[in-house]
Amino acid sequence: MANIPKFFPYVPHYSSWEDFNGNLIMAYGAEPIAYSNTENWKVTANSIAQTPAFSGYPVPDPSLYPNWQDWANEFSLIVNGVVR
Repeated sequence: MANIPKFFPYVPHYSSWEDFNGNLIMAYGAEPIAYSNTENWKVTANSIAQTPAFSGYPVPDPSLYPNWQDWANEFSLIVNGVVR
């Protein structure tokens, strides 16, 4: 597994998708994370699971979430090591 930051401090409920997506790119710049608009958030979310840095994480399936904020919140909790 690639060396990724141990904490991703961006709260999805207080940002736009474009900000959240941009912060992902800045935090994990060595990974091929695409930039997309809000309408295409699921495309980017799906591609994150395919990156080497996140291959060891159970990246949530975006099709199970009604909006990007709920998916991004779950993703952030997983990456940050919060166990439910």
